Amino acid sequence: MPSLYAKKATDIIRVLLVSYPKTWTLRELAKEASVSLGQTAKISQTLINERLALRASARSGLKLMAPSDLLKRWATTNTFTANTKFIEYYTNEEDVSKFLEKLKGKNGPEYALTGLAGALLIAPFVRPTNVHIYVKTEEDAKAWAGLLGLMPVEENGNVKFAIAKSKGVFYGAKEVDGVKVVSDVQLYVDLLNYPARGEEAAGEVYKVIEKRWKEAEAV
Repeated sequence: MPSLYAKKATDIIRVLLVSYPKTWTLRELAKEASVSLGQTAKISQTLINERLALRASARSGLKLMAPSDLLKRWATTNTFTANTKFIEYYTNEEDVSKFLEKLKGKNGPEYALTGLAGALLIAPFVRPTNVHIYVKTEEDAKAWAGLLGLMPVEENGNVKFAIAKSKGVFYGAKEVDGVKVVSDVQLYVDLLNYPARGEEAAGEVYKVIEKRWKEAEAV
């Protein structure tokens, strides 16, 4: 059985967690996550075997049974800083909130904030000193650096562009105060093992996720 925390599996898991408590047919889920139907079937069976999801019959849809357990297990296995390639830049703007204002209205390549700067917009708790931004390619990072007037640095930049391993990281991203932020699920996963109070910030983001899930279950 495939690992639940390999790239294709996390693309499936992300869709299930962002859309919870929606029930999915395997064909719909495969299309939504941009994963082959065969891979989707294998990953779904692994979720069922581990009692994280349920499918009553071959014709019925897949539904998560333990979204909290699945989210926390995924986040525990993920180390954002170690598993991601970063392109670093420097901004003279020390106030992260003021820097984020510069993103508003800029017409650049696809992006989404994550890390403590993302948490600042979703569940304010820790005042960040740097900004993490997902982009698809190094060229996209350079384009944004030009739009924002950033200076390239070898290390210790305060604006770090994270090259997305999968376009799935943008799934469920939304605009908050005019700035794109990854889904609350992706934000939690990136923050949990992040140093400098990442775990505390993740806890605040989890409260937002839990509230959203409870409201969705009640509908």
